[in-house]
Amino acid sequence: MSIPTITDIAGIINAPELRYTQSGKAVLSMRLAFNDSKYDDQQRKWVTTKSFYVDAQAWEQTAERLAETLTQGEQVYVVGRLETQQWEKDGEKKSKPVLNLQTVRKLAKAEPQQAQQPRSQQASQDDPWATPAVANTGGWGNQSDPAF
Repeated sequence: MSIPTITDIAGIINAPELRYTQSGKAVLSMRLAFNDSKYDDQQRKWVTTKSFYVDAQAWEQTAERLAETLTQGEQVYVVGRLETQQWEKDGEKKSKPVLNLQTVRKLAKAEPQQAQQPRSQQASQDDPWATPAVANTGGWGNQSDPAF
């Protein structure tokens, strides 16, 4: 049985924290939210129906690079292995699931929606190929006989 891998889009729900282990390895920790959404016709928008929260970690050069670019509230595409982190505190064994990140790509922020023209009008203004052809112009300069 293999360790589960998660490949999906998530939101960063806390400020990523870069720290170093006693041996000097960089580790970036953050909490991610994976949301399941559906389109609500009455509200005319996407609404979250379920969420899955997990602590995530990146290591070494990846951790240092991501610490410079990621911030709370951003959306990211992630690939990571879901593993169990174990430790002992006050003589008691503890564990929790952690997503060890292998790939992280920051997604561009969506620009605010502006009132848009209907697609048919917008296409005709922006796309020269969307304009209707002028009648009887043909491809040969309106000649009755082809040029060949």
